[in-house]
Amino acid sequence: MPNAEKKLEASSTGPPPPSPPWVELPAEITMDILQRLGTIEILESAQRVCSTWRKVCHDPAMWRVIDLKRFVFRSKVAKVLEKICRLAVRRSQGQLFKISIENFGNERLLSYIASRSCQLRHLRLVKCYNRLSGGLASAAKNFPFLEELHIYFTSITKDDIEIVGRSCRLLKSFVLHAGPFDKVRTPPSQDNDKAVAIARCMPGLRHLALIENNLTNEGLQAILDGCPHLESLDLRCCCFIDLEGDLGRRCSQQIVDLKQPRDSTCDYEFDCKIRHYRSFEDYCRSRFSNYNPFIVGDIHEYDYYF
Repeated sequence: MPNAEKKLEASSTGPPPPSPPWVELPAEITMDILQRLGTIEILESAQRVCSTWRKVCHDPAMWRVIDLKRFVFRSKVAKVLEKICRLAVRRSQGQLFKISIENFGNERLLSYIASRSCQLRHLRLVKCYNRLSGGLASAAKNFPFLEELHIYFTSITKDDIEIVGRSCRLLKSFVLHAGPFDKVRTPPSQDNDKAVAIARCMPGLRHLALIENNLTNEGLQAILDGCPHLESLDLRCCCFIDLEGDLGRRCSQQIVDLKQPRDSTCDYEFDCKIRHYRSFEDYCRSRFSNYNPFIVGDIHEYDYYF
């Protein structure tokens, strides 16, 4: 037999190559490692490495936390991220505990999550702007165990707040960061109405942040009266709040961790500062170098100083 054939026969009858060392790890350790990668990395890379990892990546326990944030918004990317989010929610099989969505959330997606995630405790929505259009109120009815609701740069109404408060009786932490766009279009009376809704329907709150909102001392007074268990209150960049005098003293006495309107935002995750826009048009000129008021039209409904 030629030497080449002998070598081929020997290689075909020899022992198979050893499995990679990570294949022998217990499933719970593999799961702990893979969960550190993040949702995108798991679905696009990790589950394709080997059959063992693929099996772990299909375990519903892998999807108790879904983190889809810090993505730049583009319409095509948003559609892909929504499909990825739906797949992750589907794999959780009702075990979803915490989810964070940034730049691509909408009413349809929130409804999908709500229909499959009745155990949800933590919901974070960032830069959904006006794409929810009442979807939050509808979804909240399916979140009876929700403890944290953190909303940034996303428009919600007083009615949304009321329904969330009545549906999510275990809510302990609420963040509502209005952002500069809403700040120039929402008069203080509307944000005071939201503050009253918080006071009336979220009495169990321990932590509340109303960053860059237009509420006044009237709204703050309602919150202090209606939320007696508050431990922390963040009012940074709420330029209509005046904490001089009795209201300021009450806040200091009642709130353990108080952040006042002009306190530093250097440790805050988003750009946030005291802004003084006269109107929506003034805001647009400061943000967009090619702003044309004739294109925007008569969109600025409220024109007031602050």
